[in-house]
Amino acid sequence: PDPSKMKPETVEKVVAKELWKDERTHKIFGTFFLLIAFLLFVAFTSYLFTWQEDQSKVFKGAQILMPSHAEPMANMLGTAGAYFSDLFFRKGFGVASYLLCTLFFIAGVNLFFGRKIFSLTRNIKYVIIGLVIISVTASFLTQGNPFPWGGAAGDMASKWLQQLVGKVGT
Repeated sequence: PDPSKMKPETVEKVVAKELWKDERTHKIFGTFFLLIAFLLFVAFTSYLFTWQEDQSKVFKGAQILMPSHAEPMANMLGTAGAYFSDLFFRKGFGVASYLLCTLFFIAGVNLFFGRKIFSLTRNIKYVIIGLVIISVTASFLTQGNPFPWGGAAGDMASKWLQQLVGKVGT
């Protein structure tokens, strides 16, 4: 074809505000958050039963997430499930990490349906308070247990409270 008869290409400008107002963007983010909530729930639940089998492999750190790592994991979500579950349970808040699943679920449902079905601000308050109370309580009640019921945050806060006000006060 003759180049002089061709129309020049135009570059469309994408405005971030308009993109965020688009209903499809909300549905994509809502679906993504719902998927994260479901995957974390499956990984955490599987971790409760398979943590001893995967423990020595997970201690190698984030390098187990590399494609060259070929050790099979017992967690239902494989290497990523074992790694992130261990990260949230052992180094995080322990069994209280399940509250993060609810946070992602509520955010996902609200975004997917495009309206406020659940109160996100109230859930954030519950998650913040619950992470502290549940992790400290679980850590205090299961002292000496090899499973990290309260996680590192719960262990640290429980030890601090015991030093501050004693076992009866804690």
